[in-house]
Amino acid sequence: MNLYTTDNNCGVAFNGLGEDGSEPGKSDYDNLSKIANTSVEELTKNNPSLLVFPQVLGFHDDGIGDDPIFYLHGNPEQLGNVKLTTGNLMGFLGIGDTQLRISSRFSSQDKNDYFMHYMLQKVFSINLLDYKYTIGDGGLDLLMFIFPRLLKKALAQGIFRQYQTFRRNDANVKGTIDVSRHIRENIPFGGRVSYNSRERTFDNPLTELIRHTIEYIKTKSFGKDLLNADEEIKECTREIVNATQGYDIHEREKVIAKNLKPIAHPYYTAYKPLQKICLSILRHKKMSYGKSNSKAYGILFDGAWLWEEYLATVLVPAGFEHPQNKKGIGAIKVYDGNPRYPDFYKGKQIPESLQNVESNFILDAKYKHLDNHRPDSDEIMASFSRDDLHQLITYMYIMPAKSGGLIYPYDKSDKQNSSGLVVSTRKNLYGYGGTVATYGVPIPQKDEYRDFVSFMNETERNIKESSFF
Repeated sequence: MNLYTTDNNCGVAFNGLGEDGSEPGKSDYDNLSKIANTSVEELTKNNPSLLVFPQVLGFHDDGIGDDPIFYLHGNPEQLGNVKLTTGNLMGFLGIGDTQLRISSRFSSQDKNDYFMHYMLQKVFSINLLDYKYTIGDGGLDLLMFIFPRLLKKALAQGIFRQYQTFRRNDANVKGTIDVSRHIRENIPFGGRVSYNSRERTFDNPLTELIRHTIEYIKTKSFGKDLLNADEEIKECTREIVNATQGYDIHEREKVIAKNLKPIAHPYYTAYKPLQKICLSILRHKKMSYGKSNSKAYGILFDGAWLWEEYLATVLVPAGFEHPQNKKGIGAIKVYDGNPRYPDFYKGKQIPESLQNVESNFILDAKYKHLDNHRPDSDEIMASFSRDDLHQLITYMYIMPAKSGGLIYPYDKSDKQNSSGLVVSTRKNLYGYGGTVATYGVPIPQKDEYRDFVSFMNETERNIKESSFF
């Protein structure tokens, strides 16, 4: 059965999850209970066809591996009392004949999750405007849309080369003579020798797997657009095609079988996630409809990571730095050898004088509600948790910066027709001074995806031109 819920749902009744209005049964509970209350790290280790971002990209250690995808609470003998609680993960998940779709909490009442798909298109540089292309076949389209980015990242390390054994029969002996084969094929002797040679080559099971994935994507209605989105992906595709002269569409199952063991290479690290996603694309239908399969499959995204990476596409062009702790880039330092990584900052950590810090700015991305409306006015009061406030003030102090805040997705209906930032009343800091506030990015409810995109584009222009930053 197809089930539906949203991220951070605070616990919803299990019998209300049926996407078509029908109630899920005991078999659906049994399927989901196999993966409920279990850490993402353990699930991905035991279920190779379950992809979770950003872990598969290896961008940074964000802690999502420690949390479950969802919790199940209550007595399974009384399904009406069972509740399913989700966290920040969203996407598609299946096990057996049960599929669970987790949309962002900003999805519309007709369950069109424009917000998640818009962020994915921005983060993964997908230049498609038709929303219908990103929701088909239980997430398979999403896998294919992510493929170009992983391909680019892998080929930035060069085309994968691997030792292969070739059975040759010619006069240029460069290996071990195969005596039995030589007697069988070359008697009477005609000048050729049968031998086996071992050579490093571009045409190997992994590059063949990538080639098969490319050819499969080409069969889709949007495949041509996807593989010709920019010059870089077009060149990457050409390199793989040129490297796999032995490609044979009838060998697809054999190529898949040769890639079931993940590669482990100290240099070609970016090929491991690419191999995994290629296998998921090529084997997707078999996994989706294998009702006896006890393994979970699907693709999930951490909402907090996705929100931060989306903001980077907006704030970096506006002059902000976006540090990357996994790569050790853009850190600010508490003292020598002790780096810290705010999500976004503007300005220099060591200004020429403390008089030149007025334009320095710290922003921390938060994928949660941060606003409180005063009942007697339109004023919005900032809502800081203790830890968030302490972290923000620390970053402002060591930068130094006179302004800072938390930036989050804002979903209040009274502001959905306004594409400007929703800014709380600023709080003045004691001590060395400065102000902090929350900055809400309005997320609209629109009937058509193109209207949603138009609204978000206007919001992004307003952010880039904002006097607040």
